[in-house]
Amino acid sequence: MKFLLLFVLFFGQIFAIDFSSYSANFNQSVKSKNSKLDYSGFFVVDKDKAFWAYESPSKKEIYINKNEIVIVEHDLEQVVFSNLQSTPNLNEILKKAKQINKNNLVAKYENIEYFINLDNDEVKSIKYKDGFENEVFISFYKQNKNPDLNPQIFKPKIPKNYDLVR
Repeated sequence: MKFLLLFVLFFGQIFAIDFSSYSANFNQSVKSKNSKLDYSGFFVVDKDKAFWAYESPSKKEIYINKNEIVIVEHDLEQVVFSNLQSTPNLNEILKKAKQINKNNLVAKYENIEYFINLDNDEVKSIKYKDGFENEVFISFYKQNKNPDLNPQIFKPKIPKNYDLVR
């Protein structure tokens, strides 16, 4: 989960520089030595909030509002509330990002290298190997800079019968 949060906030920080809001669809692949999991969905970020909706292989929503994160896990019928007190220093990550060539950057944080692929100044993909030696690859499509956003998208929708974990 730490790496998902790092990525969400990293991505949000990249776009907070040039855009007031951003949305995109994504495909995420996580490969370990013995298995591979593929995820897909979409996300929306603005200057201090984010909403991620995983659509496959299972439905999950992640709401980030400043220092709070709410994860709605439909398969488990539970909602997890947490805070982001130990958020990585993303400005430091961005300051350390180096251009490899015209369309590629690398950023190193806590011994993990994040490889960022750009196309026409848009992030097309990010890949890295997490602390468990999983290879993570996330690609983006249907990107939209400054979309009109309904602020309700950032408010968690919690089914009444779900367990709440704080």
